[in-house]
Amino acid sequence: MTSKSRDQLMCIITEASFALDDAKLFLDTHPYDKEALEYYQMYRQIRNEAMEEYRDCYGPLSAYDVAPSNMWTWINDPWPWEGAC
Repeated sequence: MTSKSRDQLMCIITEASFALDDAKLFLDTHPYDKEALEYYQMYRQIRNEAMEEYRDCYGPLSAYDVAPSNMWTWINDPWPWEGAC
């Protein structure tokens, strides 16, 4: 199984996050729309899988994603202003 690059995963995470935010706004006014709920669940799964793959391959994206086995290594990578993005 070939893992995706860091940039590919960040693109998936960003796009899925945008879709989720957009769907949340729609669901605020249409809470019983079955199609919108399915859309939200689909993009939630896509984002969760990409976040998990990113964490497993490149480390956590935030302090909330740190696994006990990681200790506190999420700060070891360059910060965005250090040229990481």
